[in-house]
Amino acid sequence: MLIRIAEPCDYEKIADLYVSNHNETYKGLLPDSYFTSLTPEYARKKWMDYQSVPGRKLWVAFEDDRFLGFSAGMPDDDLPDTWLLDSLHVSKEAREKGVGSTLIHVNGAYAADSGFFKMSICIVRGNESARSLYEKLGAQHYKFFEDTFCGAVSHSEKLIWDQLTAFK
Repeated sequence: MLIRIAEPCDYEKIADLYVSNHNETYKGLLPDSYFTSLTPEYARKKWMDYQSVPGRKLWVAFEDDRFLGFSAGMPDDDLPDTWLLDSLHVSKEAREKGVGSTLIHVNGAYAADSGFFKMSICIVRGNESARSLYEKLGAQHYKFFEDTFCGAVSHSEKLIWDQLTAFK
């Protein structure tokens, strides 16, 4: 598996996966109004803009020429010295093959090497498969909160890894 920083040629694949995963994962967890604004064009612009901000990272995973998934991270505005694993998406065909865990480890290793002491991630409450993966890798509950996705309110949870030594 090859993991590298995203390039402009990756944005279409990133956008398509982002939209399809959101449609699959968050139906019933987020209001229907959210899905009307969730288009590939919106997602492409979102991730192009995301990566253009200094300090933010966007990684992609490939096996040969097959796009497997992506992850994004940035400093956490909520917690000092903490890296926020801002997004993690794995294609349906690549799930349960270690792609998500590897992308999480890439973020954790980057955070540790960059002087961060902790790593966090926010999930929509009810996304138990994501929660299970993060807890299996050592994340613990930090807090419940309300978030917004394109103006739609989400009941969310923040998890945190207190130690980054496992990612080095």
